[in-house]
Amino acid sequence: MRMKKIMALFLTAAMAAGVLSGCGGGNSQTTDNTSADGTSSVETTSAVKNGKDGRTTIRFAWWGGQERADLTNEAVKLFMEKNPDIEVETSFYPWDSYWENLSVASTANNIPDVYQGYIGSGDFQQFMDGGIVEPLDSYAESGLIDLSSISENLIAEGQVDGKLYGLPFGVNTRAMLVAPDIYEKAGLTIPENGYESWEALEADLPKLKEATGKYAAADFLMMEGDVFKYYCRQQGESVYAPEGDSLINFSKDTFNNFYGMKLKWAGEGLIPPYDVSQAENGPEDSSIVKGETAVNIIPASQYANFANAANKELRMILLPGSTSGKATMVPASLHLCMSSKSENKEAAAKLIDFLINDVEANKIMKAERGMPASDKVRESMESTFDENQKKVSAIVDQAVEYSSANDRPSMAGSSKIQKLLAEYEERMMYQDITPDEAYDELVEAAKLN
Repeated sequence: MRMKKIMALFLTAAMAAGVLSGCGGGNSQTTDNTSADGTSSVETTSAVKNGKDGRTTIRFAWWGGQERADLTNEAVKLFMEKNPDIEVETSFYPWDSYWENLSVASTANNIPDVYQGYIGSGDFQQFMDGGIVEPLDSYAESGLIDLSSISENLIAEGQVDGKLYGLPFGVNTRAMLVAPDIYEKAGLTIPENGYESWEALEADLPKLKEATGKYAAADFLMMEGDVFKYYCRQQGESVYAPEGDSLINFSKDTFNNFYGMKLKWAGEGLIPPYDVSQAENGPEDSSIVKGETAVNIIPASQYANFANAANKELRMILLPGSTSGKATMVPASLHLCMSSKSENKEAAAKLIDFLINDVEANKIMKAERGMPASDKVRESMESTFDENQKKVSAIVDQAVEYSSANDRPSMAGSSKIQKLLAEYEERMMYQDITPDEAYDELVEAAKLN
C-alpha cells in the first residue's frame, strides 16, 4: 500500500510538471492534442520550438470538459495569430482533479502563468494563502487589462483586501431547471417567476414524484452548487465570514432549517438517495435528463448541455423566493488569475485581457462559461446567440432584477470549513449526526482564537 501511495504521488507530480506545463510550439500549423485523462495542449509545429525562435511562451490551464477545451483552444489560436510574439501552451482537467493537479504544480513551483480560479472559494483559498496569485491592479492601471466595460460589482468580487486577484471569465447565475412534460402530467403549472418560497416548491413535490414514478427533484440542496449560499443570503447571512473571529457567518436556525428540509425530502423519497446523487456524472447522467425528476438547480450557463442531453423541452425559472428579496446572485462564473511566479507577466496580462474583451474570441467560446463579463462584448454578441444562449441571457437578465452585491471573499482558512461542511453533510445524510450536533462542531472548528 505504501508503495502504491508513493507511485500515485510520483505520477501526480509528474502530471503537474509535464501536463500542466503544456507542450512546446513554434509559429506555423496549430493542432489540438487531447490525452485520455482530459488534458490538452495547443501545440504549434515548426523547426524551432520552446521559445527558441524568440517568442515568449506562457501556459494556461482550466477545468472543464472536451467542448470547453475545443472552444478555448480555438480562441487561444486566435490570440496567437493576433500576438505572433507570444506562444500559449494549454491544459485542462475535469473539475474533480483540477485542484489537486494545480496544487501539486504550485508545490513544484510549476503553476501555469494564467489559470482558472474562483476568488472566495475554499478550493482556491489555498493559492491565496500561499501567495502565488498575482495582483492585477498594476496591469489594469497600465492599460494592459481593460476594465472599462466590466461592472464594479464584478470587479469587487475579485478583490481581496483592496487588491484585484481575479477577473470574471463569464457571468452566471443559478437557475431552477424544470421539465414541462412532467409538470403537465402532474397537472401542475410552472410558476413563471419561480416559486414564491421553498414551501411552495415543497407542496408540488409529491405530485411530481407521482408523475415521474421515481423522485420529484434532484438533490440540489447541497453545500456545493451555491444553493446553501443562496439560502443563507435569504436569511440576511452568508456561508463564510469576510472578517471577525469566526470563519462562518450563518446561524444555527439557518443551518438546521436547510438541512432539515433536505433530510425531510430524502426521508419521503422526494429526492434520490445520497449515494445515488453523488454518483451522477454530468448532464447526460443527471436524473432530470433521464426523466427521473422534474426539478433541478444548475448554473444557467450549463442549460444547453442539459437541454441537448434530454432531447426534450426544459425550462429555466428563478430560484424559490427570488422575487421577494435581493438574495439572488449574478456573480462571475469563474475568474482568470495570474501566477505570481510567472516570468512572463506582461504576456499573461495580454492573454487575460484578450479572453475577456476580444469580441471574436468570445464568439468562438460561445458563452460556454457564462455570459461575457464585458458589457460591450455581450452587446456585440447578442445578435449571434442561438436559442439556448438567448434563454441563458434572458434568465441572467431576470436574475439581475432581483440581485444584490455578491458576497465578499472569505477569509484565509475557509477551505477547512468547506471540507468540514461536505463531511458533515454526508454524515447527516447517513444519519451519523444531527444538524444540531453538526452545527455545534462547526462553530468550534470555525473559531479563529
